[in-house]
Amino acid sequence: DPSELNEPSVSYAEFLEKLSANQVTFVEFLAPNGDKAYATFKSEDSSNSKPIRIGEGYPIEDPQGWSSPAFVVKAVAKANVPYKFVVPGLSDSFH
Repeated sequence: DPSELNEPSVSYAEFLEKLSANQVTFVEFLAPNGDKAYATFKSEDSSNSKPIRIGEGYPIEDPQGWSSPAFVVKAVAKANVPYKFVVPGLSDSFH
């Protein structure tokens, strides 16, 4: 539930808009399923901004349904945006 996030975030819809507008420079998914993801966007001066959590509307893994972060990974790969999976606790990327 994005209302319970304790960090800055953008909606999944806004992320998809920026992805299609070629404004996403990198995405980091948290292993194992990518249930959390952080996007880095191009900033106004063409440098990269800090990673921000993709929140409201972001699909979570549902083995009984059609919701999965795998769809996000596919969209990012199709847009040729670099991405990686990170095991929480083994990276200092967000500190």
